[in-house]
Amino acid sequence: MYYWDTSALVKQFIQEIGTDEALALRSDTPPHATATIAYTETFSAFRRRVRESALKESQYHEVVRRFLQDWSAYVRINLDESILERSRALLERYPLRTLDSIHLASAIELQDQLNEPSVVISADAQLLRAAMAEGLKTKCISL
Repeated sequence: MYYWDTSALVKQFIQEIGTDEALALRSDTPPHATATIAYTETFSAFRRRVRESALKESQYHEVVRRFLQDWSAYVRINLDESILERSRALLERYPLRTLDSIHLASAIELQDQLNEPSVVISADAQLLRAAMAEGLKTKCISL
């Protein structure tokens, strides 16, 4: 199963470096998953681009429409006590940002539940290094 962190997920909806790679991976057959926190993170990334004038308000509404249409197709990993405990342990082992530790914990949880490999897709090198150290497969999307 492909597990998308927000840095890669956003690239599916906003044209930037790595978008072509993200869209090619999204069209692959494996089921695609992400954490429920990606919903809020994605909207934050969209709004940041509006504030930075990288996205016009009219474009924002189109991007949001496409994201909401696509969101239901993802297997979503809920933030629960298991994910919180696992993310805490990951923070003790790796120099991850808070939400990256939750994404990695979610990908590991998914792999454990399905008993099949999760492939972490991200544009974040630090997250990808930690994922590899935890034995997950990874795909890097260009920054």
